[in-house]
This record gives sequence, structure tokens and C-alpha cells, in this order.
Amino acid sequence: MAPFIILLSVPIAIAPFVKNIKINRLRLEKLPLLLFFITLTVLVMLRNRGVGNDTANYMYFFERTANMSWTAISADSMEIGFMVFMKVISLFTHDPHVFIAVSGLIVSIMMYPTYRRLCTDTALTICLYCSMSTFLMLFSGIRQMLAIGIGVVAYEFTRKRWLIPFIIAVIVAMLIHTSSFMLVFMYPLYYMRITKKGLFVVVPILAVVFIFNKQIFGFLGRFIEEYTKYDASVVSTGAYTMLILFTAFAVFSFVIPDDSIMDEETFALRNFMLISLAVQMFTPLNFLAMRLNYYYIIFIPLLIPRIIQYHRPRFRQFALVSRYVMVVFFFAYFLISISGGSKMHIVPYRFFWESMPS
Repeated sequence: MAPFIILLSVPIAIAPFVKNIKINRLRLEKLPLLLFFITLTVLVMLRNRGVGNDTANYMYFFERTANMSWTAISADSMEIGFMVFMKVISLFTHDPHVFIAVSGLIVSIMMYPTYRRLCTDTALTICLYCSMSTFLMLFSGIRQMLAIGIGVVAYEFTRKRWLIPFIIAVIVAMLIHTSSFMLVFMYPLYYMRITKKGLFVVVPILAVVFIFNKQIFGFLGRFIEEYTKYDASVVSTGAYTMLILFTAFAVFSFVIPDDSIMDEETFALRNFMLISLAVQMFTPLNFLAMRLNYYYIIFIPLLIPRIIQYHRPRFRQFALVSRYVMVVFFFAYFLISISGGSKMHIVPYRFFWESMPS
């Protein structure tokens, strides 16, 4: 628990004190975010093979790939992009701990610039980031996190209207993790301007998706199973907590802000919130939906602070109070959720040179 308490507490504690400090025209307000990412990256890079459900498996895959020929790699059932990624690293080292470290570093390098550029409230962004399921994936799902990182890079190509680099990024992501086909929706979503008036269309669509989620997922599942290796059968997962949370976020994102002063990127991030809510409606039927949703969930910690920033005058007090409430709530939520042992077994955290408790 101690590493995660430090991870959240230190950046949040120093954020108010450096917010308005400049040193030779260099603003220090983003320093806590940088400190957070550095600490998080170190924890991901130096974790024990027993931290995270799939860490040991990926270390095994890396060791196996290191001893495979290029021909054998091309015939393997795992995504070819990830196989090539592992093989390239194995040309320099056969140490699986180095592979884990390099993977974690690359993910952070892809994600941090966008977070630094879009973050408007370090404390709230950090608390939300740690409360999202993508945080747990950092310590377990190497393939998916690499694909998510590429998705964040694809976002930068999207906002610059670089269509060809965007398409290349999506293809590369799909070669690493098939679920990243979800990124194809990012480009059109970015340039849609859904205002409050558009909710007269959006809300009925979301209602239909929720009411008929079983039928819709059953139909889409046939295509998912045919073109991917994933099981898309309809089961009962009981996963409603995040669906309720995302619904609350979506409502908050349309009620609080003044659309007339919102910038293009905030509109885009709010659109991502809508598709994330729609996809989350299928999670009670199959956890595969959560995997498909990670590519948009990663932007929620950036959206909510920006929504508060663009609050309507009549909601000024409510926006300010809600900001503090969310910081406290999600800080406590994260610590409580991992104190009893997380689903992906990131607690107890151990460095690679330490032994795991029996």
C-alpha cells in the first residue's frame, strides 16, 4: 500500500504550492503531474513478476519469443505486432525484467505529453486516473497498455488532422492488440460538435442501447468472434458500478459547462465520454466490453477538470465544491479499493528484487 499512498499523496500535496510559481519564466504548475508519472512509471517498470495478473505470463512469452526464429514468430497465434515488439527487445537482452521495464517506459512516453498538455487540474486528474480501470492494466496487461498508448498518440494525430499517420497508428495498435479497432471511431468523434441540443438525439440512442444491450451485443458478438480471438458470448457479470459512474460523469459534462466557451478539444473529450458510456452498457454482459472501452476511458481524467473549468456562471459554486468532493472521494475510493487486494493483484506491491509474500 505504501508505494501507492506516496504515488497519490506527494503530487497532490505539492500541487497547490507550485501552481503559481515561475522560475525563469518556467511555470511549475505541471511539476506534480510529472512527478506522478515518473513515480508511476518506476513502479510499473520495477514491479515483481507477482504484481499484476498477467505479468508472469508476459515474462514467459518474452522468454519464449527470444528463442523463436522470425519464421516461427510469423506463425504464432499472438498478435504479430506484439511478437515483433518482443523479438526486437530480445535482440538486446533476454532479461524479462528489462522487457517489463522497457514496455512500461514506452507507455508513459506515449501518454505523458498529452496528459501534460490537456491537464488543467493535477490533483483531480491524478485521483481520477488512479480510479479508472486502465490504472490497474498498467501493472498487468502489457499488450493492451501499449495499444492504449498508441491510441493516445493517434489522438494527437487526430487533432492535427493528420489522417494518414492516424490510420497507420490504428493499424499498428491493432497489430499489438486486436481490440484497438475501437480507435477507428476517434477521428470522426473528435470533429463532431454535440451540444446540449444534440442530447435530444443522443439520449434516446443511449436508452435504446441500454434497453436492448443483450440483443445488440449478441449481434455484434458474432462479428467480434469471427474476426478476433475473443469470446463475445453473453453472460451476466454484474458490472454496474462503473456504468453508474460514467452516467454521472456524462450528465455532469453536459449540465455544468457553458458550450459557447468550450474549446474544440473539450467537445472531443466529451464525445469520447459518450461513446465510453455506450460501450460500458455492454460490460454487464461481458467484460470484453471493458477492454474495448479502455481506449476512451483513458481520456476521462482529462475531461472532468476541463468541464469544471468551463462551468456556467450559475453553477460556479457547485463546480468548485464538486471538484473538492471528487478529489477526496476518488482519493479515498482508490485506496479503499486496493486495500483489500485489487482484482489484478497489484497489492501487495513488490519490486522485482523482493520476494512475494506466500
